[in-house]
Amino acid sequence: MSESTMLSRTYARLMMATLAVAVAIPLWGQGELVNARLSGMVRDPNEAVVPGALVTLANPQTGFSRRSVTGIDGWYVFTLVPPGQYQLKVEKEGFRTCVQADIVLTVGQSSSLEVKLEIGAFNQTVEVVARAPLLNTGNVDIGGEVSGKQIVELPLNTRNVYGLVALSSSVNSGQTVQGFT
Repeated sequence: MSESTMLSRTYARLMMATLAVAVAIPLWGQGELVNARLSGMVRDPNEAVVPGALVTLANPQTGFSRRSVTGIDGWYVFTLVPPGQYQLKVEKEGFRTCVQADIVLTVGQSSSLEVKLEIGAFNQTVEVVARAPLLNTGNVDIGGEVSGKQIVELPLNTRNVYGLVALSSSVNSGQTVQGFT
């Protein structure tokens, strides 16, 4: 094989790799736009962090479930979580199992939820009924969902589904969309 053929093949491979990266980069961030993120710290009654706790985030309506183990700093993180209503369960030997239900995660939400475990038998469960609201400490992004019912029932004057974006109070395009500014 000649040197020019080898150079052209190398150049073609380099161009294909560059093209693949250029296409993948915009898609990489799309998951954060339509999904949610939940993180937090697990502590004991003395405010010390609890490493090695098993944290389960589950949506009983859809069957979605994901598990994480707290690090040595007591932190857990769930990324790319589909919007929905979740239950968070934290288990660690020597502590009562803690269950927090009715955690609502929305599109683009990045929330923090701290969990305090109580000392007790592993087979005892503490169910948290009242709790502080989820805090979005990561950014100031606001997201929203357009339901299937809204898509079907709302009129679209221009027959353009992107007009539904204007339903969100946080959208300001500076342009006229379906007669609105």
